[in-house]
Amino acid sequence: MLQSLEDRNEFRLITILPLSPGDPTSAPIECRLEAFSLADECFTPAYKQYLIDKDAPGAWKDPRPQSEQPDDSDGLSDWIHVAHPGDNATTFLPEFRYEWGDFMALSYTWGDPTNVRQVLVNGHPLLITQNLDACLRALRTKHYVKDGWMLWIDALSINQKDIIERAGQVKRMREIYAKAWTPIIWLGEQAEGSNMALDLIITLSSNYASRDGINRLTRTLHRNPQQFGKGCWRALNDIICRRYWRRLWILQEATLGQSLTPVLCGDRTLPWAHFAVAVNLIVNTDEVINVYIKNELEDVGLSFDLVIWPNLGTVNEIQVFQKLHVDGHRPNVFRLLDFSRSALASNPRDKIYGLLALMDESLASLIKPDYNAAVEDVYHSFTLDAIKATGSLDIIRRIEFDPDSSSTLPSWVPDLSIEPKCPILVTNDNDFAASKSIRASLNPLADTRLISCKGCIIDHFDGMGCKWTEGWSPDTVRPTNSSSDPYGTFEAVREAIWKSMVACHRLPSEPLDADTNYSSLLATPHLATANLPEHSPIKDLVDSSVFSWCVRFLQGNADFVVAGRRMEEYFVKDVAPDNIDVVYLRDALMQRDRVNLGRRLVTTMRGYVGVALEIVERSDVVAVLFGCSTPMVLRQVQGDSGCTEWKVVGECYLHGIMDGEALDWGLEIEDIVLC
Repeated sequence: MLQSLEDRNEFRLITILPLSPGDPTSAPIECRLEAFSLADECFTPAYKQYLIDKDAPGAWKDPRPQSEQPDDSDGLSDWIHVAHPGDNATTFLPEFRYEWGDFMALSYTWGDPTNVRQVLVNGHPLLITQNLDACLRALRTKHYVKDGWMLWIDALSINQKDIIERAGQVKRMREIYAKAWTPIIWLGEQAEGSNMALDLIITLSSNYASRDGINRLTRTLHRNPQQFGKGCWRALNDIICRRYWRRLWILQEATLGQSLTPVLCGDRTLPWAHFAVAVNLIVNTDEVINVYIKNELEDVGLSFDLVIWPNLGTVNEIQVFQKLHVDGHRPNVFRLLDFSRSALASNPRDKIYGLLALMDESLASLIKPDYNAAVEDVYHSFTLDAIKATGSLDIIRRIEFDPDSSSTLPSWVPDLSIEPKCPILVTNDNDFAASKSIRASLNPLADTRLISCKGCIIDHFDGMGCKWTEGWSPDTVRPTNSSSDPYGTFEAVREAIWKSMVACHRLPSEPLDADTNYSSLLATPHLATANLPEHSPIKDLVDSSVFSWCVRFLQGNADFVVAGRRMEEYFVKDVAPDNIDVVYLRDALMQRDRVNLGRRLVTTMRGYVGVALEIVERSDVVAVLFGCSTPMVLRQVQGDSGCTEWKVVGECYLHGIMDGEALDWGLEIEDIVLC
């Protein structure tokens, strides 16, 4: 059925054939599969002229329908977009760009492999999953498919049994999705409540997108929890928890679209922008998830699924990467890895190969997809290639040392097959500069499991605050022995504490500017006992879960000593509730909650305060490694190399050394061997 592709420009497209007269809608899907070329020589003369002079009148700037105008129910005017910078979304699809026609690219999840349906491709029977079959049936009714627009669908367009072809097509994914008129996102079939969820998404994105939208939404729901309809939050949870959002490949597929990319759920179509705005609203408040969604699930005897958190993160990351793509930039490869580790891939090698379309070409060109190579070798080689291409060691920021792990990888190689237990401190690697602008310098060693890099051992751990994983119990505090104070004044220490609580960042992982003051975090124990007006914005916030978690965190650390004083002495007790900026405080609380996941406050022998993974030990050291933007926690081990070897434990934030200050202390620069 599948003939070999003749040259690198060729790819295969599916045409969904219409139902034959008299056939029931349940009849098997019939498709035609053909090979075409994506070479520029195949553009139509009109489209070639348009590319030369986009200011000239043309079908792609002012598209006209090829047959008849779609009816309003199709919603095409809400989502069809032009994939060229500067072009606008239009109501109608334009003329085809290629001599052979034009195409869109499908983004979907394969679904249950045991639940299959038969389709006919070029007259030959082929088994596909029920989810893909449902998608093809939905698309068969769309006017653009009836008008001859073809589809690129990986399961059908790539010979999955040909490893060589598969590897070659993986390298072309960026080209295919970028040249498609638009990606089409298929969330799955319509289910109970899915229309209610889509209506809620439209309501949230249309009415609560302003800066104070979170507070207005909170007040609305406090007054009437069923403002948007009984069961709407459970329905929204069902949409967000769909398997589509966990699929690794969707990152590049959806990223190469734009804000008006169509999102299909059954027979409904929404523009991507609605999802992005609504999700951004949800992740910046805790009540929606921790109160309303959980309550509605409990009402019908269902348990809360933690998968909602990474799925929400997926939508946010796609939005960030879409903007980069539109601006002509590639995402930071290490930020891509942060997504990859939480995503699902049937083949663990795709944790890397599935990101090639988004990687900078300097790195992507070094990677040759090899599905026969051992997974450990793929991860090991990629780590070295990433360091070489970027001149950065920031890939090791993704390490979370696990003493109970059975992984055979060196500690400096991230195991992308394991989902991280806590989020990275900050997603933008250039926000900190602990090693200034010095590039990574690696020395080859005979044992390929070892790498030697330049750096300095700058400090040792002293005290450790309470543990998040043990409910912030004061019993988990480890006392501080040193009374050193590198900050100089009481207020400077107080600032160091609250900035450590948020890693000197605000949501969504952006550096604090000079005008942003989150010191009100230290006022939360006082505000918790204050007499506040019912239904006021500050009262609503004080009653929230994210507020109570901050109070418990601070109360658990009340006796933790920083710069010779108990933490409780740094709490703010003289703040007037009316002077609190509720929006700022909510942002601060959400960021503190994110940073604190799996981490605890720490102090060092030099007196610095910060946060580090809960698994750090007093015997661990803090090192600044050249080419790494954050200080790293290292643990000395007995090795066979004849020199001191160190395991990578994880990154840390220490206030006052995040911008390279430690490199001015005159410390010895060492060859640090990581094992």
